[in-house]
Amino acid sequence: MIVDVLIVSSIYDFSTDLVVQELENRGVNYFRLNKENFTTYRSTIDIENKLLEVRVDGEIYQVTSATKSIYYRQPVFLRNTPSNSLTIDEQLSRSQWMGFLRSLVIFENAAWLNRPEATYLAETKAYQLILAQDIGFKIPTTLIGNDADKFQRFKQKIIIKSLDTILLRESNDCLFTYSTIKDPSELNDQNVSSAPLTVQEYVTQKIDIRVTVIGNKLVAVIITSEGHGIEEDWRTINRDLVEYTEIKLPKDIENHCFELLSKLKLNFGAIDLLLSNGEFTFVEINPTGEWGWLVNSDRRFDIDIATWLTEGK
Repeated sequence: MIVDVLIVSSIYDFSTDLVVQELENRGVNYFRLNKENFTTYRSTIDIENKLLEVRVDGEIYQVTSATKSIYYRQPVFLRNTPSNSLTIDEQLSRSQWMGFLRSLVIFENAAWLNRPEATYLAETKAYQLILAQDIGFKIPTTLIGNDADKFQRFKQKIIIKSLDTILLRESNDCLFTYSTIKDPSELNDQNVSSAPLTVQEYVTQKIDIRVTVIGNKLVAVIITSEGHGIEEDWRTINRDLVEYTEIKLPKDIENHCFELLSKLKLNFGAIDLLLSNGEFTFVEINPTGEWGWLVNSDRRFDIDIATWLTEGK
């Protein structure tokens, strides 16, 4: 079967589940390439004929020049996911399958959500901040590094973030980091020097805004609790206390969002903004950002993405 839509994902991805369900409702020919199942597939990339063939459970799925779109939902192979030490064979398998995934860029006629090289560049926080500033967004004062003395230039509260997603294992516990509010005086050479940090001025009296862009469609949602902004990282509080309300952004801010995706060559992006004292501040863009938690009866990103994939634009 020649597939119209190829999905590169994980078996544990709720957002992908929603898209797949919508594609099945529409009768779309698709194949979901889950990274955990690579060794159970029998896969071949035929360079001469520009063809990907995957045999699984007695079925043959083919990605060709006729395939409309590729949803590259999981572009990083297991991203240091916590696990026991890897054997030599596991290390080899992981590295070579990552190379296999990168080889999918040969399907240039397909519409990508998003192309791997665009995703990798867009995930670089320093680059996206500079680009956002050049476009016209206000950005927070930001320092990246491991020199605690430099961080003392901040005179008020700061917010500390990792440069990349952190997933760690300690004994049987899996650890994930969130943004943390600190006083600059709490940073010193002993607790900073081992790894670089992203340190930004802390924007007070703020309301978080998540902007989801899919092609030429933009949806902005303010994130509040009991009608008020959440001072800490809103992901750390009880989800039952969090409210998501759709809003209309000012036209210039909308235009900045679309221009940012265009500059980054992305067709999908999840943009985080802050609204404080009537002013919008750009925080970051995630080219593979989560959106499943925003889906409800009135807001259906799964339908929007399925439509984009089936139309190839």
